[in-house]
Amino acid sequence: MTGEVRRLAPLARRRTVTKRRPYEPRIVGGKVVIMPADLQRLHQRLLNSAVIEVISDEMREVVETEWPELSHKLPPKPGGLHR
Repeated sequence: MTGEVRRLAPLARRRTVTKRRPYEPRIVGGKVVIMPADLQRLHQRLLNSAVIEVISDEMREVVETEWPELSHKLPPKPGGLHR
């Protein structure tokens, strides 16, 4: 080292780069197409709701894939109680 001191920009001036995932159309259940606007609405609803009471298996899969950090808001998976 030559005694040179490098200073970083103050935290307030540093740019943080966040990578946003684009909402892309998805095929769910082999036939249903979810458009980007629908995915964005679903994401906002998950963010704004404490708990989601009812959700289809297909939409559960989308949430668990796209936003695993929000899957705790989903209802429990139906158990093997089929008769």
